Amino acid sequence: MKPHPIDPQKLTEINNYTERKRTPWERFMDKVKPRSAAMRTTVLVGFVVIFSLVMSLWFFWRTLYLPEIQQHARYLAMELEMVNNPNLRIYHGQSELDIDTWLKNRMGIEYVTDPKDYPNVREKVIAEFFTKHIEKTLAQELRTDQVTVYFQFKPSPRIWIQTPEMNGNWVREPLKTYANYSPELVFGWLLGIPLIASIIILTLVRQLNRPLLRLQNAANSYSKTGKAPYLEINHGPLEIRQVNQAFNHMIHTLEQTERDRRIMLAGISHDLRTPLTRIRLTAEMLPDDFFREGLIYDVDDMDAILNQFISFMRDGSDEELTDTNINILLQELVIQFKPLDIRFTPQDVPIIPARSLSLKRLIGNLINNSKRYGAEPIELSAKVEDQEIRISVADHGEGIPEDQIDELMQPFVRGNAARTIQGSGLGLAIVKRIVDIHQGELLIHNREQGGLEVIITLPLPQQSTEDNLNAHPLEKIKQTLSEHF
Repeated sequence: MKPHPIDPQKLTEINNYTERKRTPWERFMDKVKPRSAAMRTTVLVGFVVIFSLVMSLWFFWRTLYLPEIQQHARYLAMELEMVNNPNLRIYHGQSELDIDTWLKNRMGIEYVTDPKDYPNVREKVIAEFFTKHIEKTLAQELRTDQVTVYFQFKPSPRIWIQTPEMNGNWVREPLKTYANYSPELVFGWLLGIPLIASIIILTLVRQLNRPLLRLQNAANSYSKTGKAPYLEINHGPLEIRQVNQAFNHMIHTLEQTERDRRIMLAGISHDLRTPLTRIRLTAEMLPDDFFREGLIYDVDDMDAILNQFISFMRDGSDEELTDTNINILLQELVIQFKPLDIRFTPQDVPIIPARSLSLKRLIGNLINNSKRYGAEPIELSAKVEDQEIRISVADHGEGIPEDQIDELMQPFVRGNAARTIQGSGLGLAIVKRIVDIHQGELLIHNREQGGLEVIITLPLPQQSTEDNLNAHPLEKIKQTLSEHF
């Protein structure tokens, strides 16, 4: 009795999830927001820092600088009124004081009438931001439409004021308190805080991302080799330690399952093959030829099914990666399957790290399928195309219906032409499993000239460090930042 085929839909739920159509809003957000958690953290913390700087500047401007500027403008208005009003008198006791002399000696204010001493008025973006507020307040205090205010920082801080009634002359006031003004301190505050914040951000991101990177590498290592190191659970943040502990528990469970699987395989191989052998020996002694041949056929069918079950369970994930020459592997298969008409012409392909025995069993299954369900000659080829090694196994049979191709790679599914042939429908499932372990892809299609072709694509190893040294400087910087953070 054959087990019921597994519904292919149940095996493609992850593909349905990853291929789910995204809404327009999700596509827009994917374009706007950074993809990596490190960059998202950097952007968010950077936004907080910039927002804090802007709010600090706005607070000091509204509560300190603007009131001080307005108050100083009122003092300037009073001083200008004293300079421009000829009827104003100042007495010290019984003696009258000269206003210009008194203002110069007492407050440093001078009425400049010599054009040689006039200021060289130039546009200053930052200074004009402050002078506009002074001009506005002065115009209100003096009840005039036009007031010109100019800041001069060198050789010493001064402020120049001009009104229409001065006839082109200027009033100059020294700003002694501004002599303590330090541009370096301001720029150090504006640039130092973001710089320190950036260092803190990078440190924080590195502390968060390095455990995640180790977790990613461990998961990838288990996917590729079937082995993964246990992660640290005694140091680091509590959440990271909990994640590492859960990962270690999962790895321990998988290793225990793998050990149980090996024990089960050993039990199947030993406990079932022995009675099958006894049954076959007994069948050979039966006098009835028809009954004997039928029983022997059933025993052989059970043995073939058992072999496929064992091959399916022994997927090669526990096999070590070794440098593999695909051409030599295919030539060994050609010799192994003699006297089949197998045509193979070696091409130049690089040596790649692979599980040689698993690859050999994979291609051997494909050759067996071509012999059983196709027709000779069987064509083998291996070539490099699009940074991949493409291994092809093709026959000259009738092929299979297009609607059955996807189903044949599922366990226990067999084509209509294979119903009367020994087997369990695991041949292509074994092939698919071994291909997945090698991070490759499997393609099955009918050829135009007739027959079925199976193509296995295996990725070439990544470029060496020497090749990376010749990369573009921006790419090297990007790679360095990615490795560190």
